[in-house]
Amino acid sequence: MKGVLYHIGRLTEDEALGLDFADGLSRPLHERIELGFIPMKLQIIDEEPYRIFSSTKKYRQWANRNLPSWLGYYSADD
Repeated sequence: MKGVLYHIGRLTEDEALGLDFADGLSRPLHERIELGFIPMKLQIIDEEPYRIFSSTKKYRQWANRNLPSWLGYYSADD
């Protein structure tokens, strides 16, 4: 946020949310994009610089066995 804002007492949840939005909108776009990503080190994905699969089916089998489903790599047609 550009300026300093003083408030005596507790903020309501709506006031705090409004300040958070105002703070986010005061930042330049590139900074908002950088803050929107969370860097994560994933052992399974980051252990090799690259992988080569002979077919998409082999890749899907590997992904289903090794990657957590919350990453979005899960395929039902195994």
